Amino acid sequence: MRLRIPEPVSAGIILSYRCSGECRHCMYACSPGWREGRLPEGRLGRMLEGLRGRLVGAPGGGIGINYGLHLTGGEPFLNFGLLLRAVRRAAGMGLPSTFVETNSFWCTDEETTRERLLQLREAGLRGLLVSVNPFVVEHVPFERVERAVRVGSEVFGENVLVYQPFFYHLFRRLGLRGTLSFERYLELFGSRSLLHAELLPMGRAVYRLEGVLGELYGRRRAEDFFGESCLRELTRPWHVHLDCLGNYVAGYCGASPWGRRRTWRGSSPGWTWRRGPSWEPW
Repeated sequence: MRLRIPEPVSAGIILSYRCSGECRHCMYACSPGWREGRLPEGRLGRMLEGLRGRLVGAPGGGIGINYGLHLTGGEPFLNFGLLLRAVRRAAGMGLPSTFVETNSFWCTDEETTRERLLQLREAGLRGLLVSVNPFVVEHVPFERVERAVRVGSEVFGENVLVYQPFFYHLFRRLGLRGTLSFERYLELFGSRSLLHAELLPMGRAVYRLEGVLGELYGRRRAEDFFGESCLRELTRPWHVHLDCLGNYVAGYCGASPWGRRRTWRGSSPGWTWRRGPSWEPW
């Protein structure tokens, strides 16, 4: 049986699995320990060419999580040169609603933040997504997150997404400065507040957040899912990913967690297709 995958309407390119931090909930188990695994220029070009003419832009020429193209990781700003080249090539091919995701670790001062965002805007980037949640602020001082949002709004106007805004406003009301341990977060706000985090039971979360996930969603046996199907999730055409190793990563299925990083042996985790039966992006 061949699994037919529809053409994507929105997609992300994972430039690298290397990250500045090691978030407990990360579905890809990214960390500073990943070897670079940099995306080759030729593969990047083939990916972008394969997406040309297929992606749907956000209404009004803006950006949206499930529209157009996003550049992600890992942490894309760890290799700013690669990020800048990817933006230029995407813009040159006319790919719509291109934005980059970041945890803001690099926003150490106003000048650096503004300079890099202006470079990206001039290269053709349309906007910015800033990640903020209890796991990011364990290793990224919250003032850097605020700086990314503030300066990003000056550079991109309304094309700045905060993901998730619940935690951004929560930490602002708290007057948070510096970082906050997850244990202290739970003392202050309790585990029920994590329902705003859209936690997916896969990747590192199933090992580092086992107790929290069980408390929030209950515990089920594997046999309970034997009659279920992940077909719809695994063949969805929106917010799919193409990774730096050449894999096509479709939707997410919580019943098939990706396991520990050491078991992957250099390959991308998850359900992947190098050449989809319905279309060939590279």
